Amino acid sequence: MNKLEKKQFYNQLLKLAVPISLQSLVMAVLYLVDQLMVGQLGGVAIASVGMASKIYSVISVVLAGLATGLAIYAAQYWGSKDRKSITPLLGLSLGIGLILSGSFTIFVFFNPRLCLSIFTTDKEVLENGYIFLKIVALSYIPTMLTMLYSAVLRSSGHVKYPMIVSIAAVGMNIILNYALIFGHWGFPALGLAGAAYATLISRIVESALIVGAIYRGKLPGAGGIKELSSFSKALCIPFLRTIAPIVLTELVWVLGEACYSVIYSRMGTAEMTAMTVTFPLQGLTIGLLAGLSGAAGIMVGHKLGENNNAGAFQYARFFVRIGVGISLLLGVLIAVLAPLYVSAFNLTVEERRMATSVICFFALFLWIKVGNMMIAGGILQSGGDSKFVFIMEASTTWLLGVPLGLLLSWGWKQPLPWVYFFLSLEEAVRLVIGYVRFRRGKWLKQLTHQGTEADCSA
Repeated sequence: MNKLEKKQFYNQLLKLAVPISLQSLVMAVLYLVDQLMVGQLGGVAIASVGMASKIYSVISVVLAGLATGLAIYAAQYWGSKDRKSITPLLGLSLGIGLILSGSFTIFVFFNPRLCLSIFTTDKEVLENGYIFLKIVALSYIPTMLTMLYSAVLRSSGHVKYPMIVSIAAVGMNIILNYALIFGHWGFPALGLAGAAYATLISRIVESALIVGAIYRGKLPGAGGIKELSSFSKALCIPFLRTIAPIVLTELVWVLGEACYSVIYSRMGTAEMTAMTVTFPLQGLTIGLLAGLSGAAGIMVGHKLGENNNAGAFQYARFFVRIGVGISLLLGVLIAVLAPLYVSAFNLTVEERRMATSVICFFALFLWIKVGNMMIAGGILQSGGDSKFVFIMEASTTWLLGVPLGLLLSWGWKQPLPWVYFFLSLEEAVRLVIGYVRFRRGKWLKQLTHQGTEADCSA
């Protein structure tokens, strides 16, 4: 790039990445505040919320996969100036999302103990966690609406709206947490149930605000039922072929993470508690850098929509360098501050030691995790290379990560920090495979050249 092109690149990067990062960051801050408040209730409460959150993460990442597929197409349609195709694409995604989130809500709401029993046999954790999980299950449909409408806004460059709404929702959640967990301002002290009600109310309000902003401002996606349901077969079939591997990839990943949680929790409640307190910090860090991945998907997608493959590859290469460079510096800072962070929780000495060691290993692997997030999650997906990403994610998780975790924890009885360390090696293998694919450029594809004449239901 010449100086003018670089200036344009960085201006657009800041315009997209900062709001996306702030939105991810405030959501991570919310999770951190949740854990700090719940953490005052003791180790059992921390473990209960951690395991209940793993159940929620299954549906959330499946919906995130659907939102990613929607964002890929919306970004390319926006780049090719085909704005009309975005609304029916959103309508198709909403139909799929309603089926997924509705089914999950019904199952989890009526079977909370069954879901939690996958992760633990601790009776006290099951009794505390099931109340939290049952209430939070009602938030899955509002979460779906927020994810899909936010994906359309981001892909069309309207990134400030999701950020503002998320900040408002986080503020509400924190206030409700304070009131409902501990019984302040005349509210009853509901403990874990109070945290769950705060989450539910905040997510309902968040979805109402984001959808309301779209229709009030007549932004992309603001269509009536007729426009939302006007998707055609020529639009529908390629979209479904693209999102199926993306959703499966997210599902495979979260099931792998759930399996890791089973491994950690079956090692003991202390181990699960130690791991759980590290999750907010990990989410905070990844959230801080999520804007780069989101901006990469949008900006590279726009270039592909313009049929500018050379520009798309050049943008992608810049994003990888920036992401890895920032994460290396951030990893050092996290390792230094790890003991201070862990001291904020009401933990035993052994739990504190294990949590500190895990955070240090997380800091060591951070640049690898971010490299994967940039390449697989942002760049390869922007060109619709979802089948390759699915095969890569599934094979490294289930052929390497899960067997290694089971062997280390249950077979060789290794301590928690070393189990986490060797499980993280899966990320290194994935980065090598993804980088080779990235360099070969087979992901550079335009997805939006198909027509939209026939009705998908025909």
